[in-house]
Amino acid sequence: MKLSKKELEYCTTCPKLCRFACPVANSEYRESVTPWGKVSMLYYLSKDFVPHTSENYDLMYHCTNCLACREFCEHQISVPDLLINGRNMAYEKSRHNKGLERTLKNIKRHGSVFNEKLSEKIKSEFDTVYFSQSLKVQLFAGCVYTKNQFESIKKAIFILDRLGIDYVGIYSKDEFCCGLPLYSSGFSDEFSEYIEKVRRNFSGIKKIIALCPACAYTLKSLYKQFDSPLRAEVLTFSEFILPYIRSGFKNQKKICEHYAYHDPCYMSRYLNQTEEPRDVLKSTGAILTEFLWNKKNSICCGGGGMHKATNPETTRDIAIKRIDEYNATGAKALVTSCPTCIKTFKDANNELPIKDIVDVVYEFLRQR
Repeated sequence: MKLSKKELEYCTTCPKLCRFACPVANSEYRESVTPWGKVSMLYYLSKDFVPHTSENYDLMYHCTNCLACREFCEHQISVPDLLINGRNMAYEKSRHNKGLERTLKNIKRHGSVFNEKLSEKIKSEFDTVYFSQSLKVQLFAGCVYTKNQFESIKKAIFILDRLGIDYVGIYSKDEFCCGLPLYSSGFSDEFSEYIEKVRRNFSGIKKIIALCPACAYTLKSLYKQFDSPLRAEVLTFSEFILPYIRSGFKNQKKICEHYAYHDPCYMSRYLNQTEEPRDVLKSTGAILTEFLWNKKNSICCGGGGMHKATNPETTRDIAIKRIDEYNATGAKALVTSCPTCIKTFKDANNELPIKDIVDVVYEFLRQR
């Protein structure tokens, strides 16, 4: 991975116009973890102006990869991409966060970010018909759904069946993870090698429906950046089911529940999908109240970019701030479309009424 000299210099000499948008800086109250502070350190490291110590490289990991800073950047610079370069530099110099080596080990051994072979779990829970090679559309569940929200995968299959879609299989190859944790950790060479295997697994597949927006972005965009583009069209679950719900269930009894929708970073800022999930929810009869900070200005849950693994206390503080914002909406439940957001919010407040968008659609369609 090559550092952009222009972007490094622009960020380092910038008057910190995106400073207020960084959830990490707003939580830690340190100038050094603002986007400007982190990129400045990366610039100094790249120029050998400061010693290459673990302490200096540690700043590279104080980022959730939320991309909120870019929304207020005159030059549209992606600070997360710069800092991932910094993490890669740290790894090359053995100054990286050693806790992330567990991620590398798990993906190499099990094909998932967790210490278990999730592909086997998928195979054991679903009928063999879903693994037929004749099915050219595949549901990509991802690690976090399979580990923490397995019922949501079953509900997604129910939804597809209820919509009359009987041509979707379930991805269950040994390389089960999309690979994003490798990229986010700064293991760029390992990421490049791994995704080539995933790309081959999708040979002949026409369409991929990714339950997790982070997986969707990785498969759709990151693979291209690493010269391993997929031929298959990649869609989010909301994006795929929206036209079917709109056209086929106009007379279905509405659920009329009051929700506040939290925009996941990968869904809103990376994939530019803010209306699709809202339209899906509105199609069920849901009454939506917006967060103060919403859509592309949504505040991160705090759990992205391996930040929860490297800085768990800051992650929790960021999540609590967002939960406080939810409480001000007066909604009955918080709804989102990212399993990492759900896990992060639940870890911060286990009593929080929170649902996946899949849960809402399932409740709507199971009515007779």
